[in-house]
Amino acid sequence: MKPLLGRLAQTGPNFFMRIGVYRFVWDGRPNWAELSDRNHDFARFPPEKPPMLLRTLVLLAGLCLATPALAQTSITLRAAPVAIVDAQINGRPVRLEVDPRLPDVLVLNPAAAERLHVRRVPFVGARVSLDASYIRGRIARPRIEFGDAGASRATTGIFNVPATARADGVIGPGVLPHDIIRIELAGSGVGRIIQFPLANADIWQIETELGGLSLQAVFDLNNARSTFNRSAASHLDQSGAIVAEGELGEMSMLLGLHAQAQPVQTSLALQGLALGPAVARTRAPLLGALDEETLVVVAEGEEAPPRLWVGRSALASCSSITVNRRTRTLTLECAS
Repeated sequence: MKPLLGRLAQTGPNFFMRIGVYRFVWDGRPNWAELSDRNHDFARFPPEKPPMLLRTLVLLAGLCLATPALAQTSITLRAAPVAIVDAQINGRPVRLEVDPRLPDVLVLNPAAAERLHVRRVPFVGARVSLDASYIRGRIARPRIEFGDAGASRATTGIFNVPATARADGVIGPGVLPHDIIRIELAGSGVGRIIQFPLANADIWQIETELGGLSLQAVFDLNNARSTFNRSAASHLDQSGAIVAEGELGEMSMLLGLHAQAQPVQTSLALQGLALGPAVARTRAPLLGALDEETLVVVAEGEEAPPRLWVGRSALASCSSITVNRRTRTLTLECAS
């Protein structure tokens, strides 16, 4: 028996998807001795008769050099207000909401999982948490067909609550097999191109700086307001970059999860895109900018990196978000 450590997929303000530590038993494994015995000794072949393996390799090399570059596949989705993609799972049609906040994972509504006859992976569970709010479920690895573009498999969570009311589930854009993914937005702005590099083309997360604070940002097409996580909110509150504009309360965030948050106003902008008004996740009401003499007591603990969900209002002047997998770039087309 060997332990299999599940991966931790993290995106957005302190959002975690954990596939716990479980144990599996499997029988088959590669016979390395057999594989290593298949090495060829080219010295034993006379020069005029190269070995079959060598001739095959030369032929394959010639074919590769003669083959033109494969054409790029692309897909264009319309966000109204969110993007929906049609696919098939187990030969049955499925409509999936594309959420750029998610990594390359799929979350299916429980009713849809039953209709599609999705088989769960034995002995594997999942827990998604946001502050004190959490949901638990099972994991699957279904094959998802996207027409002529091909198919892919994704780590899939199936929980006891629906992930969305708009479709059969929610999918991260990184699951789509296309080379170029374009999401058309409600705005009609053109003339200005804003481009960000991506560390991972399957995760639409960018690195930026706001108010002297380095943070990670993703794009939130579900909510009008942008959202700062607790780490970002704490720093920006102390510097006066965000100002409380309403009462602290529980707000819906993602996949039916809720968190304590407070409406804020800010003059911060992402590459000229205004982020205010926004929402700051916080367990206690924001204090605002402090005097230099103010004594601040900070509890010890591991702090999550500062993160931002860029909401629809910030993208009001933009007409599209496009990711090119081959160049690992995310491009916004906005009004000049």
